[in-house]
Amino acid sequence: MMRIPLKFGDMNFETHHLVGFVWPLTSARTGEKYSVTLTDRGFTCTCVGAQMHGKCKHIKEVHDLLVSDD
Repeated sequence: MMRIPLKFGDMNFETHHLVGFVWPLTSARTGEKYSVTLTDRGFTCTCVGAQMHGKCKHIKEVHDLLVSDD
């Protein structure tokens, strides 16, 4: 089941230059591998949390990386 992509108000997804990019992430706790994808509608992730609830820490991690000042 694919949920509606998660959006953040501080990003324009429709014209973002990284649309289509996939970030491979590995859980520090379990070692499981996940993929966070930036689409023109928001972020998606392959983890159970994103699939069931539409939110996950993997998406937040990628978002925060993209908008940080560092």
